[in-house]
Amino acid sequence: MEIDDERFSEEDNLWEEYKIPLTYDQEHMTKWFNEERGGVKGRADVFYLMFGITYNCQLKCPHCCVGNYENEPNRELSTDEIKDVLDQSAKAFVVNFFGGEPTMRSDIMELIKYASERSVYVFCDTNGLKITRAYANQLKESGLEMLYVSIDSPIPEKHDELRGEKGTFEKAVQGIKNALDARLKCTLSTYITKENLTNGEFKRVIQLAKDLGANGVRYLLPTPAGRWLYNPEVALSHEEERKVRKIVDFPYVCRDFYFQTQSSSQCRGVADGLYFYISPYGDVQPCCFMPLTFGNIREEPLKSILDRMWDNPMFSEEWVRKECPMLNKDFRKKYIDTIPSNAKLPFKM
Repeated sequence: MEIDDERFSEEDNLWEEYKIPLTYDQEHMTKWFNEERGGVKGRADVFYLMFGITYNCQLKCPHCCVGNYENEPNRELSTDEIKDVLDQSAKAFVVNFFGGEPTMRSDIMELIKYASERSVYVFCDTNGLKITRAYANQLKESGLEMLYVSIDSPIPEKHDELRGEKGTFEKAVQGIKNALDARLKCTLSTYITKENLTNGEFKRVIQLAKDLGANGVRYLLPTPAGRWLYNPEVALSHEEERKVRKIVDFPYVCRDFYFQTQSSSQCRGVADGLYFYISPYGDVQPCCFMPLTFGNIREEPLKSILDRMWDNPMFSEEWVRKECPMLNKDFRKKYIDTIPSNAKLPFKM
């Protein structure tokens, strides 16, 4: 399906026009968009909340986008604290539980159920290792809309090598099958590199998704963040980005999330204030890639932090409308390279 880049960039409703594979109720959706969410006293107007609920993980991937944050389980938000944040969010459109590995939390089903009653969609990222058929059924019954299962390479041995443990590819693929058997929507999540774009592995991941009967592929552009924070050379050139756009077929293959700009590396989440990240310790950040925090929900209300964050001069800079800030040299020079070498991340603004 050929999509015109300019039209795609400007059209906000292509996700609806192209029938993305999400449960869609026109009446419910219209009601959500017409509600006065931000008008509720003390509550934050939230579109997309990426909620990191643990840094615990069975694996240690070299490309992990949160791999440069310290894992201190005793600092994790409690079940009640996470629920309180969801209550402070004025009926988020999407709540996306993220890690680490979210399934490492024993309360994940409770959190999904709570979020599903307070948002339109609930997504969850996973490495797939714990997704048995019974577990997939529990996710479905809890109200999860979409499960993202990470696949780094279509070659089992290469995926295992990148994940640091043998058998992870087989377990992830079986997890995808288990989710689909439980009638739970399941999408393969992968990231692009110069190598897998050139050698055809990215295309093969898409084919793997189709062979498995998955609902699609979510891909991430390579970003100098996490364990790649000081490796700007991983970023694709503009020519390589154009090559990606010729390969992808929206909505089956989409970048980041369905409501994101698909025709460039611009981040609508940051540019339009549509998206933010909360860490397992309560730090509020523009995204998990950006190691900067504007406050902690244990210390002040979510709305106060978000108001301060979006009013920061950072978001009026010219580059914010052009591309992902973490890919922008001027942004990195001003906000990333100036972080003291001994500073604990995320760095407090």
